[in-house]
Amino acid sequence: MRMLNRMNTGKIIYCLLVLFIAAGLKYTYSQSTSEDLQWILGPTASLVEALTGEQFMKEQNIGYVSVHQRIAIIPGCSGINFMIAAFCMLTISLVCSTNRKQYLTLYLMAGFAAAYGMTVCTNSLRIILSIYLYRADIYFSMMTPANIHRLAGIAIYFVCLCFLYFCVQKISSGRHFDTGKRENKRDNHKSIFVSCLVPLFWYLFIVLALPVMNQAHIKNPSLFREHAMYVLIVSFFLFVMMFLLVICYRSAKPKQEPGRNL
Repeated sequence: MRMLNRMNTGKIIYCLLVLFIAAGLKYTYSQSTSEDLQWILGPTASLVEALTGEQFMKEQNIGYVSVHQRIAIIPGCSGINFMIAAFCMLTISLVCSTNRKQYLTLYLMAGFAAAYGMTVCTNSLRIILSIYLYRADIYFSMMTPANIHRLAGIAIYFVCLCFLYFCVQKISSGRHFDTGKRENKRDNHKSIFVSCLVPLFWYLFIVLALPVMNQAHIKNPSLFREHAMYVLIVSFFLFVMMFLLVICYRSAKPKQEPGRNL
């Protein structure tokens, strides 16, 4: 019992440390210029260049600019909020799932590295999609280039956050994110619902809850309400779609017979 209490205390300390690091990243990001964010803007611009062939030039105090496409990778496009959400989600999930104290520090470092790598890849994908969306003639009424850009960004960030969570769940357990145990249909759906809820919680917490704590809804209420509306509609729609897709996948997957190795 004493060892269990000590282990739980260690987990709580590490979870608080994760939140402290996340708060530090959020504050640092709010005060940063493009020069301060070279560690993430530079690799993102390089990856977009490699995948599209478009050249981005570094502009002092702006970021990276593509004159041909009229697109700029600036601090607001750095994806730091996504990285913070991914870091918190991964690290706290891993810390809470382990019973080995010696792995806690490793999970902290691995969570940050995975969040950073996923942010560069996800942000590059978002920028590449933006390039092609700006070329497309799909705009009408409320679907302006700015709104399409925003919707695409929300969708990509949320889907990639879910993908990252399920991948880590599979790797950490050695199985799919479901337990593989025989469960009744109701318990199985509940387990899937909780698994889908984790990335939704962290995404909404970083994108909406933290700005509310910083009084963003007071500084510019109309802009915040519009942004919150788009975030909630897109993220909840994708959450429901993901939940249904996982249920369909589980239902279609052949069941393993007892005592038989596949």
